[in-house]
Amino acid sequence: MHHLGMRTRGTALLVISLTLLFSTSQSASAEPTPSPSPDYQMLMNQYKMDLDLFRNLVVVREKARKQINRTFMLAVETAHRDARTALKLAKTASAKNEILSKEKIAVTTASVARDVAITALGALPTPPVKPIKPVEMAPLNKMKDKKSSPSPTR
Repeated sequence: MHHLGMRTRGTALLVISLTLLFSTSQSASAEPTPSPSPDYQMLMNQYKMDLDLFRNLVVVREKARKQINRTFMLAVETAHRDARTALKLAKTASAKNEILSKEKIAVTTASVARDVAITALGALPTPPVKPIKPVEMAPLNKMKDKKSSPSPTR
């Protein structure tokens, strides 16, 4: 179980370092491009970079979660295999009960370690919000005044 704790810390450090790496590279590479609405275009470029960062963080987090689950499954399989082997050699009921309780303890320990490791990953990253394109409104004085026609009544 000691190795699982080290893997958890290593995975958490990997996620944090990748987050910092991507966040610092984004601010350095943002170059505004001339366009009819530079504010919106700049916001859209930032959104695209944030979306790429978000996707990368999700991929890294998912890989870490899969590794945590793989480690958990290996620990559970080892506990079951050891218990089956020991049960073949056990002669008394008390020895068998002791083997089964050790197996349950090993599975519970692996489960707790998995939960701690997943919690250490932190919350899911929040996706960026796409900027809203500004709508150009026609000036009020250019609108033609239309006289309303009476509706026909019957």
